[in-house]
Amino acid sequence: MRQPAKEQQAVLDSTARVRVVRAVPGSGKTWLVAELIRQELATWHSSTCGIAALSFTRVGGEEIRKAVGYELVHPHFVGTIDAFVFRYVVRPFLQKCFPSFSAPRLIPGEWGAEHWGRCSRFQRAIVVNGINLLGCVFIGEENGKAMVAHKPHPAQPLRPIYDPHLTQVKTAKKQVWQRSGCLTHSDAALLASKILEHGTSGSVVNAEIVRRFPLIIVDELQDTGYFLGKTIYRLLGDASARGVLVGDPDQAIYEFNGARPDLFGHFESIEGAVVLPLSNSRRCAPGVATVASCLKDSEGSIGPANGKTGQAFLLRYSNMATDILRIVDAVTKIHNSASIKVIARQSATIQALIGRSAKPLPKLGCTPLNHLHRAVTLFRQGRQVAALAAARAAIDSAIFQHEGVDTAELEDRGIGPTRWKRLAVDCLLCANAKTVTTSLYDWQIEVGEILDTKIVEFGLAESLQFAAGRLKPKKLGEWNCACSDYIPQVCTRAVVTPRVPINTVHGVKGETHDVTIFVCPDTTRADRCPSVVWWSADEQIREERRIAYVAMTRTQGDLIVCVSEACYHRLCTSRKAFVENFECMSVDEYVTMSNRDRPEGGHVAVADKL
Repeated sequence: MRQPAKEQQAVLDSTARVRVVRAVPGSGKTWLVAELIRQELATWHSSTCGIAALSFTRVGGEEIRKAVGYELVHPHFVGTIDAFVFRYVVRPFLQKCFPSFSAPRLIPGEWGAEHWGRCSRFQRAIVVNGINLLGCVFIGEENGKAMVAHKPHPAQPLRPIYDPHLTQVKTAKKQVWQRSGCLTHSDAALLASKILEHGTSGSVVNAEIVRRFPLIIVDELQDTGYFLGKTIYRLLGDASARGVLVGDPDQAIYEFNGARPDLFGHFESIEGAVVLPLSNSRRCAPGVATVASCLKDSEGSIGPANGKTGQAFLLRYSNMATDILRIVDAVTKIHNSASIKVIARQSATIQALIGRSAKPLPKLGCTPLNHLHRAVTLFRQGRQVAALAAARAAIDSAIFQHEGVDTAELEDRGIGPTRWKRLAVDCLLCANAKTVTTSLYDWQIEVGEILDTKIVEFGLAESLQFAAGRLKPKKLGEWNCACSDYIPQVCTRAVVTPRVPINTVHGVKGETHDVTIFVCPDTTRADRCPSVVWWSADEQIREERRIAYVAMTRTQGDLIVCVSEACYHRLCTSRKAFVENFECMSVDEYVTMSNRDRPEGGHVAVADKL
């Protein structure tokens, strides 16, 4: 059985009502959370109340279950904090506190709400100035009133909305909640906090949830948004509730969803709370810990892991796509049984590396065709979950005139959810099989015919009154451009083998690799170079530093940071102390060295030869 480190033991032994644990990357917090749960379960005898173990992502919940060693069943709950809040606060109590609202239904996050045309059959999603209601995020409060932000463009940070647009957005949001009950995760978090502070019912609801879950454990606290945090804060305000809150504000990389790393101080002020550190990494070698500490957003440094020999490399590439392939090939030959992963900040970088990039898709005035076109693009980029969600949105909007049709609405029309999903898959695969040698307009005409045929064959109730032939694009904007410009080719070239996957930094949050290859794309703009954005004091881009910090702390072996020649020279000029912590070389030099240092019939870590 694993023995806890001194700091971990202090957390386990603490009798404080609320324990706030500040944990550096690789400090063993997931194991600690699991050990806390095992320790509690050893003396847990109630069959009517349980432990709520919450994480920001589904992966986090799965990691907790894996670490515990078995599935926690009723009366306990292990899952995302969003799922917990919706299941135990919003769904059972929303209409009791706010009778004018429809029964709540949560919009899946992977549906890409910014692409929706309607929130329901009755209301458009775009309300004013290009603001999509379903893409708005409640980010905090000012003078007791909720603040709202949105992203004008997917690549831009959240931007606050002010009056008069703010009032219009809030009014439209309330109409959606009343008419259809559609809630984004941000909506649900806001309404959960409103339920718990409700004048007549809030205290009763709060007491009932605390009775049901007297111990609340939150992992990845730094990614908790303002209103999710407020909800947990109110629950822990009950003197009978106990809490364990674990995280690292330096790893807060979900601010685009309204996460608030500054909430740590708020929780630390709870009566009965104690702050306990996990300041030593059990993952990062000394060289990697030193590099990562340069990007730490708060005070202090990372204590390195004992016995780790990984090295930090800063490699200069000339051609990103071909040079990263060469690095991957060299690394896999050196570390032939290791866990290796390539990561990048943006999905666009990944698509460029694997040869599946495409221009942003223009809209030709037909919402179902826009969705299906996007579904094919996502499918060819390997994003199957998002592709299926877009295909679902296509048939939802084609038949029901709005996206996000739920199970109840389907069953009311005699449609089984499984059959509906199968229809979406069938439409997606048939559209994907179409050649992309025609114009954008002609391709969408053909895809519209596919939708018509598949929907007619599906067999709908007469009350739905689907009319074939109306799903047609319009000759807007770039309608006559080549379709191949907007749909990536199905190609066999990839930057990695199946054993060396590639993912975004957000996608590998919580993972540990033997070798991490972090790719920074080239940029002609000096103000967007890592030499600037990683150390910026601008709150709009400060998150970039934390994203780089997360990327560089995934490895328990070698860290390889790949930058362009221009970026390297900027780093040398303005961040000399940071660069000096790396072994710096060109890709050619790294490949040559790895070939020279690999013994006949065996393998060796490059770091061992330096």
